[in-house]
Amino acid sequence: NSRDIRIYQSPSGFTSLHVPKFAVQIINEGWDMNVVFDVKISCGEFASANLVNPMIFRRIIHGSCVVKDGKKIYPGEVISFEYSNIFPYHFSVLELKC
Repeated sequence: NSRDIRIYQSPSGFTSLHVPKFAVQIINEGWDMNVVFDVKISCGEFASANLVNPMIFRRIIHGSCVVKDGKKIYPGEVISFEYSNIFPYHFSVLELKC
């Protein structure tokens, strides 16, 4: 259920070149043992001034990013990463599989 995936984002400082940084947490809040996988996030033209581990979060096509390389995200699991950009991206769940 896509409502089980919550995305939290907050400012987390600046890079050495004064580019804003943002901390992101993607959480599987499905406490009824709902394992999800192939989680795709709407992410616009996502790019970052600092490297985001592509096994955690990466853009696959225009407007779509994959979380944790499509692998399973267990109930209560938190996927965290930080990116740098002038403005924050708007993230929302596009699709997932149970």
